[in-house]
Amino acid sequence: MLEKQYIDVYNTTYFWVCQLRNVLFSSVILVFYLVGCAQIPLPLTTPAHKKKPPRFINFETGANIKSLAFEGRFLWLGLSTGIIRYDTHTQDQYEIHTNRSSKGLLARGIYKIAIDQQGTKWIGTYGGGLSQFDGKQWQIFTPYGAGKTSYDASWTIYPAGSGLGDLWVYDILFDSDNTAWIATWKGVSHYDGKSFKTYTVEAGLLNKWVYAIAKDLDGILWFGTEGGLNSFDGQNWAGYTHEDGLGAKIELTANDAGTDTGHHRRHQKENRMGNPNYVLDIAIDHNNIKWIGTWGAGLSRFDGKQWKTFTAGNGTIGGNFVHALEIDSEGTLWAGTDQGVSRFDGKQWTTYTTQDGLLDNNVFSIAFGPTGNKWFGTWSGLSKMVD
Repeated sequence: MLEKQYIDVYNTTYFWVCQLRNVLFSSVILVFYLVGCAQIPLPLTTPAHKKKPPRFINFETGANIKSLAFEGRFLWLGLSTGIIRYDTHTQDQYEIHTNRSSKGLLARGIYKIAIDQQGTKWIGTYGGGLSQFDGKQWQIFTPYGAGKTSYDASWTIYPAGSGLGDLWVYDILFDSDNTAWIATWKGVSHYDGKSFKTYTVEAGLLNKWVYAIAKDLDGILWFGTEGGLNSFDGQNWAGYTHEDGLGAKIELTANDAGTDTGHHRRHQKENRMGNPNYVLDIAIDHNNIKWIGTWGAGLSRFDGKQWKTFTAGNGTIGGNFVHALEIDSEGTLWAGTDQGVSRFDGKQWTTYTTQDGLLDNNVFSIAFGPTGNKWFGTWSGLSKMVD
């Protein structure tokens, strides 16, 4: 059993942080065990037609990991209870930031961590607005103002309509003109370094609850909402829904009726049923194909003209709730689902689950390390895939 270290964060909430040296030691013991149990000598090389399966190194955190972001050797983890910065070149060196220990987080839940070219961390929170951290100083942005949590004379008060769209932030995209786009529960906010301009349904969004942002190779922005997919070229808006081809058809049962209990009014997510128009994430591949992950309606592929949706149980994607999408340097698509993490190389699908060593089958975030290793944020902790 792996040794675990308890860290008291909120008196009632604990981070479980596994020490990497113990995991590595366990991996070495496992290798020795497998070699010792073999009845025939192991081949010195893997046959060309048989690719060696990857192995996983797991870290339990005691909280689901919604976001992962690399900053050189450091991996930033956004959890439902705070932030961990882990030095991947060490065995157990990490820092923890919470809304109690830091002076720049107004909420516990972290949904997005994005790092700009200057190394500043932009942190989207669940009910605490947007935070920035340059390694020394914190700054927060809300619909009402911005500055330090000391709320001193340097605090900026935003005129009505010029602040962040909402306190709930789900995605962040840095544009080529040094501006930023922020997905919120009250539209998508565009930040120019001084103030925000927020686009809502009046501007052209299909739905004000925005969860994902991407920019394609033609410079067009794509927004994933709870009511469908939007594109925006800077002047014109276009919208795509299930009627156009987004998501698979959902067969509702009697138990599904009425499960959406007004979570946006109470800021609690209680959607249980699938929704083909509910977009969780977007990825643009090297051929400018748009990949759209939905809430229970599979993964949709859109080339600008035609749609194709992949669903679980057909030898393709692992699960129909597609939480995270990333494209690696070789152009391979990786999808974090409710039934493991799936990869698609353009021809073949492969899904990895707990049976393969993945810590948990609910995968919410994906990141690629500088050395090519894949990292997955799951419901109960972090998994590192070593090819």
